[in-house]
Amino acid sequence: LASLGTGVVRYLNPAGGITTLTTAQLNTLFPAVGINQAAVTALAQAAARYPANDSSVGDGLNVGGFRFNAPIPVTRNSHSGRLDLNLTSKQQVFARANVIYDNLTRERQFPDSVAPNIWSHPIGIAAGHTWTISNSLVNNFRFGYTREAFTQQGDSAASAVTFRFVFSPLTFSRTLTRITPVRNFTDDLSWVKGKHTFSFGGNIRLIRNKRDTFANAYDSAVTNPSFYSGGGNAISTPINTFSPINGSRTGVQNAVTALIGRFSQYNANFTFNRDGSLLSSGSPSAREFRTEEYDGYFQDTWKLSSSLTLTYGLRYSISRPVYEKNGFEVRTTENLTDFFNRRREGAARGVAVNDPLTLDLSGPANNKPYLYNYDKNNFQPRIAAAWSPSFRSGFLGKLFGDNKSVVRGGFAMTNDYYGQQLAVSFDLNNTLGFSSSNSISANTFNVTTRPAPLFTGFGQAIRPLPGITVPGIIRFPRTQTFNPDPAAQQRRIESTLDSKLVAPVNYSWNLTFERDLPHGMVIQTSYIGRIARNLIASRDVMALNNLVDPRSGQDWYTAATQLEILRQRGASISSVPNIAWFQNVLPSNIAALINANYFGGTVLNESLNQTQAIYQFALEVFDNDWTDTQDGIEAGLGRNIFFHPQYGALSAFSSIAQSNFHAGTLTVRQRLGAALTMDFNYTLSHSHDDASGLQTSAAFGDSFILNPLRQRDNYAESDFDVRQIINANAVWQLPFGKGRFLFGNASKVADAFLGGWQLSGIFRWNTGLPISSPFDDARWATNWNVQSNVVRAKDFKTCPVRGGKLFGCNTVAAYSGFRNAYPGETGDRNVFRLPGYVTLDMGLSKSLTMPWSEKHKLQLRLEGFNITNTQRMGGIAGGRDGYGISNNPQNVTTISQIPPAWANFVSIQGKPRVLQIGLRYSF
Repeated sequence: LASLGTGVVRYLNPAGGITTLTTAQLNTLFPAVGINQAAVTALAQAAARYPANDSSVGDGLNVGGFRFNAPIPVTRNSHSGRLDLNLTSKQQVFARANVIYDNLTRERQFPDSVAPNIWSHPIGIAAGHTWTISNSLVNNFRFGYTREAFTQQGDSAASAVTFRFVFSPLTFSRTLTRITPVRNFTDDLSWVKGKHTFSFGGNIRLIRNKRDTFANAYDSAVTNPSFYSGGGNAISTPINTFSPINGSRTGVQNAVTALIGRFSQYNANFTFNRDGSLLSSGSPSAREFRTEEYDGYFQDTWKLSSSLTLTYGLRYSISRPVYEKNGFEVRTTENLTDFFNRRREGAARGVAVNDPLTLDLSGPANNKPYLYNYDKNNFQPRIAAAWSPSFRSGFLGKLFGDNKSVVRGGFAMTNDYYGQQLAVSFDLNNTLGFSSSNSISANTFNVTTRPAPLFTGFGQAIRPLPGITVPGIIRFPRTQTFNPDPAAQQRRIESTLDSKLVAPVNYSWNLTFERDLPHGMVIQTSYIGRIARNLIASRDVMALNNLVDPRSGQDWYTAATQLEILRQRGASISSVPNIAWFQNVLPSNIAALINANYFGGTVLNESLNQTQAIYQFALEVFDNDWTDTQDGIEAGLGRNIFFHPQYGALSAFSSIAQSNFHAGTLTVRQRLGAALTMDFNYTLSHSHDDASGLQTSAAFGDSFILNPLRQRDNYAESDFDVRQIINANAVWQLPFGKGRFLFGNASKVADAFLGGWQLSGIFRWNTGLPISSPFDDARWATNWNVQSNVVRAKDFKTCPVRGGKLFGCNTVAAYSGFRNAYPGETGDRNVFRLPGYVTLDMGLSKSLTMPWSEKHKLQLRLEGFNITNTQRMGGIAGGRDGYGISNNPQNVTTISQIPPAWANFVSIQGKPRVLQIGLRYSF
């Protein structure tokens, strides 16, 4: 907003008014850092160039949204052709090709900034040969070649410099080019022998993935309140002491951090050649990943009788581990599953396992093991049966009829292919292979004794900033910096790949009963089950140790949770009783050690005992940020008992997750009606899993299990779980015109207008998708990088109101009904439901035969999509003020204490009503 561009900050006070802090007052409150005039100038220019006009985002006092119309022209060109040829009476061949050439403009950050775009030009070629060798033997051969190719042009070729939560001049998307040719060979042989139909076949896929990316070619720097020592409280506490803040403090923290204009967080990215030499800044990384996949199968369909058929078979699949053609490939020398288990078992004994992780070259180009091991145990049996009983009388006759019904059932075991996307993601994000990064860790800077470097302008150089060391030539094996002093550790946040991957396995079964009814009606009901194991999900293999005190048997989660419960109840420091873990694990002078080694001054009361000192630490310094509290404890101890010395968080994709799905379906179908055909379908289902993300998910995204030490806490309804679905479709030949119920004797002229009308419709209704509880907006109770969700302190449900909020019927009761997560907690995953969805599409068409020829027809179509124009709300506002929960939500009593955009809907499901008309002439 324009006010922030003048160097002032505004916020609500307890009296209900607005307090304004001037630049002079802010300089007095933060004398060690003061207000950066270069930052003020940059924010003033932004406010003038993009005047805020959208109050649905931001706090409305310092920051707002800027909404504008952005042209996104799209050019699409698609070409296809096919040739079919009969070589002989028994041999046919075909060939087809598809070529696409698209240019897609993407949304730009601002009206005058560069618009990213995508140039997509894939091709697909397929050819096949069918040979009827004899009346009982047929062979089908197919060859396919698909070549996905695109260039995603970014909007920036410079370091990303931003004011977090306040202003970013660009999206800082980076240019990426990818070409992925896939060659596919299949052959299937079918042999009919008596009552058996045997099938044999194979499938070979040769996959290549070439890409050039600038993702790691540039550096970044951000003014981030969360990275200051003490988090955002380092900003809001002095202000709150000077003049109380009413409600959420995050808006104040964001605004003041921007005006201070210092980089509390920055990162330098380095990329290397195959020989280990450092590439210049702005250089892309080029990779070509490869793999080959082989499948073979046998199947027999055995017609035991006229009413009973048995099908059984076996498939075997094997996939070569993905490898990089030129040797740009590394893996950990110890698989991360074993490494994680050693850390967990050590913590259970009260011993922190701090062995360093080492990476070495891998892959065939380096004559080393693959990125992950071959999985050779992919045998996939299937069996199914179909029975059409014949009963002419009695109860069974009424139930099954005489060949009027069929019972089908089957079981199959399958494996997922995996590795392609993981290998690419690993290469892009792994910073200890042929790329590396130097990041400033959280708590490096404060606003008193350790000021961060100043913002001087967008695009400024990052590598000269303090704490950045430009590497020389790299050699393998490589070990990430291993500093035994916790106070000097960077708490890196990175991602990797577990070399102990195996193919996910799925077990599927079903049972179906289908019955013909009079007048062309059919009813079908089914049960479907599917469970999956060894699913690929990501977890933090460096999850902070839940260290056990050997003397008392108490673990960190239990001890710290006792303190957090006291904090939420408002207990005073002096009233805190001794807790065994703190008294036994920590030295009696822990407060003095933390003061000396973590702060360099007196912050904690050194006369307090161990339990009370840590309570004061968490209460007054970090305001319920328990992982920061663990960081400070280690600095005081001078050794690692929670963190691993190399990383703050290391997300690794591993074969660790599971899912369970069960469903029942009912279908009623009118398939032979002369004037009306219709389908009605109902599904009741339930899906649970540990994580619902795909291999394309970010390392800390949808597939991330927040606390792998208590993985079961993440097991909940799947993100995509839709409990009930109803869909129906119908086509009705209207009873008008010659030979119909109405106007059956109409003349040709009258029939041309009245006859031949057809009404069609498709209806869908389903219950809503799950959504988790809000996240703990400025605290990290369990994981160093990912915040926990809050937990319901009482039971309540969503109550969306028209055009409003997820908890619209009582927002205050909902907000105050949560509590902050305890140490070790993941929080409530997928415990609420978004609104369901309903839509009705309809069409009215008229077919007319031309009077000069029956082979010439004219068709008129009138179609409406979402004909009732029903708008069901969809997505929830993001960010801390959108779906975050502040500290101590139980103390919220009025709506003014809650951010205005909290739990607001920001989108609809589906699209508004669309009507279209079409005219078609066929001959």
